[in-house]
Amino acid sequence: MNLKLGGALCLALSVSVGAQDLTTARFEALRGEPNRTFSEIRSAAERQSVTLTGSEFIIPQLLVGGEWTTTLRFTNRGTAGITAGRAVFADNTGKPVTLTLSQPSGATSSAAGITFGLPVGGMIEVPLSGDANTVFGHVLIDPATCPATLGCSLYAEATLRNRNSTRPDFESVFPSETASELQYMLFDHRNGYSSVLYLINLNTSATTAEIDFRSPTNASIRTIQVSLQSAETQILTPHALAPETIGLQGTMVIRAVNAATRGLITATGLRVNPSNSFTPIRGFVPR
Repeated sequence: MNLKLGGALCLALSVSVGAQDLTTARFEALRGEPNRTFSEIRSAAERQSVTLTGSEFIIPQLLVGGEWTTTLRFTNRGTAGITAGRAVFADNTGKPVTLTLSQPSGATSSAAGITFGLPVGGMIEVPLSGDANTVFGHVLIDPATCPATLGCSLYAEATLRNRNSTRPDFESVFPSETASELQYMLFDHRNGYSSVLYLINLNTSATTAEIDFRSPTNASIRTIQVSLQSAETQILTPHALAPETIGLQGTMVIRAVNAATRGLITATGLRVNPSNSFTPIRGFVPR
């Protein structure tokens, strides 16, 4: 990645059982009475509520300096306040990095992290900036900020902005994540599109990440390995690492295969169009 980067048809995936074909992925237009089907699915979704695990303590995207700024946002949507929150900024080597923080008053200060408090329903915004040199890494939130045993509920996200006077700003938002030994990410390298993979090793020891590029039919296209030092962040260009994927779409299977303990990694990315504007790609953890 060049850090100087400048009525509606309703479709449904058909996953069939019984005598129908389970070997071919396919879709067709949704049939039946739309309002009734929508109501049935909505009711089912309401019953199948999603609860956060309480372990989303990594903000996986931090790009500051040069054309880049990052703004952090934290909110507490629980039933108990947060009184002693802490978050630290790490560069790509996993070491603390000092950045410029802007207060709502306009005053600035330099620090390698923040402490914060959040009453129930409260929110804070932390704009970060740097100098002419681009720094990338991640933000690590102290898990003691909002333990699972308390009634607080912390959510955090980062907004990346790339500003160049020759064109409109490019922005992407990345939510906080939890680390996992296995993650998936979709890629699309057709029609001049490319992707950027942002990989973080959250272990205190070196880890090898295996990336298996697989086709829409789940056939392996190419498998590569990436060595990550303790707490290291790497920005990778999948279409360069696996040129066989150019002109194709598919799934990256990202697995920690060689770690002293558990191979805890996070994976996020950017989908870049031919004009170099971008949108986020989020890794997802399998069930």
